[in-house]
Amino acid sequence: MEEQLNVMLEVKNLAVSFYNKSGEIQAVRDVSYQLKKGEVLGIVGESGSGKSVSSHCILRLIPDNGKVRSGEILFEGKDILKMSQKEMQNLRGNRISMIFQDPMTALDPLFTVEYQLNESLKKHTGMGSAERKKRMVELLELVGINQPERRLKQYPHELSGGMRQRVMIAIALSCSPNLLIADEPTTALDVTIQAQIIDLLKELKEKLGMAIIFITHDLGVVSDICDRIIVMYAGKIVEEGTSREIFYQHRHPYTQGLLESVPDIGKDQNERLKPIKGNPPDMSSVKPGCAFAPRCREAMRICVREEPPLMELSEGHCAACWGLLGAVEK
Repeated sequence: MEEQLNVMLEVKNLAVSFYNKSGEIQAVRDVSYQLKKGEVLGIVGESGSGKSVSSHCILRLIPDNGKVRSGEILFEGKDILKMSQKEMQNLRGNRISMIFQDPMTALDPLFTVEYQLNESLKKHTGMGSAERKKRMVELLELVGINQPERRLKQYPHELSGGMRQRVMIAIALSCSPNLLIADEPTTALDVTIQAQIIDLLKELKEKLGMAIIFITHDLGVVSDICDRIIVMYAGKIVEEGTSREIFYQHRHPYTQGLLESVPDIGKDQNERLKPIKGNPPDMSSVKPGCAFAPRCREAMRICVREEPPLMELSEGHCAACWGLLGAVEK
């Protein structure tokens, strides 16, 4: 009972499809997970795996041609999918915030940093003009931006990529959210700035006590920030576990493939990376069996006939692979 009270977000059997002239594209297929208060959850997978769509649903930000076919998204016990538009407006940017993928497109180039920071404060707080100005300076200092008064007057194109990303984080934190969704916040940045942004998020998480959903295609990025990691492929969860279990006790071939694709400075420089051969499946025509089977080195005949269920390997660690069946039965 105590553990259930500690759950901030619960996604149950979520299925999302997009519709175009070609028909239905099944972006998310029966996804379920929980997020506890103060926890950092990583969602990892290739482009098209459904990780961003499943998280955008939390704020009901899917495009008009998208539809939630089934499922529930419970935030502090209330189903987000059943909330009114007014309730969602109060939730977005206030109690749940998002850092979007590309700060150059997420920030409006026609408005100053001050104008864009001021928007959410004006909407969600009762602060006066002077109080909001003070809060904006505090936020820029919090995310490590120097000369904050000067930066407020600047436009996005006058800032470096790392600074723009820090401004995006400041906007997301402006109303002290309970949950922060970081959608590939380091993708457009170089390695040094990536490390700085990760360290900043870790520091802010400890300081503010918020929960974070960290979305990325790179397992190397989430290695030391996430408490738990979900690996998604073709709209489904194929493995879930603690950060240690995913990195050192992983059991799904796709997770293994993602890890082998990450450069390791400790390896022989002449050793080649091992990419995952083939391409992700076309989700407009979902075939029977395991979606990863055509790319899997360990595929068996049953893999192309039947879809494997998520099998529990230990408490909190599960994977969907027929190759595990023998190990589980033992």
